[in-house]
Amino acid sequence: MQQVKQFIHHLAKPSTIILFCSGFLIACSKAPEEQQQVLPRLVKTQLVNAGSGSDWREFPGTVEAAQTAELGFRVSGKLAEIKVKEGDQVKLAQVLAKLDDTDYQIQLRTRQADYDKAAADFKRGKSLLSQKLIAKADFDKLEAQHASSLAALTAANQNVEYTSLKAPFSGSIARRHVDNFEDVSAVQAIFTLQDLASIHIKVNIPETLMILVKTNEKPNVFAIFDAIPDQQFPLTLLEVTTLADSGSKTFAVTFNMPKVDSFNILPGMSVTVRGSRPSSSAINASSVIVPAQAVIETNEGRFAFVVENVHNKQGTVRRKTVTTGHITGQGLEVVSGLQTGERLITAGMSKMSDGMSVRVSEEWSQ
Repeated sequence: MQQVKQFIHHLAKPSTIILFCSGFLIACSKAPEEQQQVLPRLVKTQLVNAGSGSDWREFPGTVEAAQTAELGFRVSGKLAEIKVKEGDQVKLAQVLAKLDDTDYQIQLRTRQADYDKAAADFKRGKSLLSQKLIAKADFDKLEAQHASSLAALTAANQNVEYTSLKAPFSGSIARRHVDNFEDVSAVQAIFTLQDLASIHIKVNIPETLMILVKTNEKPNVFAIFDAIPDQQFPLTLLEVTTLADSGSKTFAVTFNMPKVDSFNILPGMSVTVRGSRPSSSAINASSVIVPAQAVIETNEGRFAFVVENVHNKQGTVRRKTVTTGHITGQGLEVVSGLQTGERLITAGMSKMSDGMSVRVSEEWSQ
């Protein structure tokens, strides 16, 4: 009993409590540190682009279908059958939906009976007229009734045809606006059909740039998508409006882009249009254009940092000595030291060092 009291008295000493708590805290604090994984620094990069003696500009744009149509029946009625779904590929003249044609078939039979009677009366009238047994005025009435009944029969036939909704061109069903068995009116939108064999890209050009563009000038233009950072897709000029938007004072320009089978590029997506036109500034054709802040200067010279061996969004930093040229409206000209296509670090260069491991931002600038 005496030994137990001495042990408790020993634990109660301040020095013993401090040592015990310190040891417990150290043991607790080590576990999170050992479990914590330090990730490489995240950096923002952009692909190095050639100067090519051109004046480069970028504009936000929107992807549009080459053709878009809101499809509806030319007659009203109740939907009896919807044959396609959203996203389906359809061919020219393919039946997409049908109306209940019962009433239109009844009208057709009525018009057919009226026409048969009018045709028979007209035939008899011609025979009587040749025998001079009928007045010319009466024959004219029979002829008019025959023509009128033929027109009514043709319209009834057309109405029956109109109960089937057919594709006016090959394309993709972008949207279905109604459900089956609904009552629909004439020309009400049933489907939105888009032709994606090629796509259009529309951008708005400010008047300050439009005034500098020559009529016969053909700029080099590319489409850039944020989700496809390593590729640029060539565009061809399709049309240019010559009347500015009254609010934004911009001119709408539309480019054509061939279909890209390896990517699912759809109408409504955002895109950056990058174009150039011949420039009066003498930029070396072998030079590259970079943001001015991407080049740093020390006592040892001017340097830039690139990311190499990128794999799974991680790579290695390399410091490169560069020689700079002119400052242009697009950035700083680098005469030597950088190559087109390299990934240039554009922010946080003061914290970079040669051989450092970094993570590359998913939002790569182009």
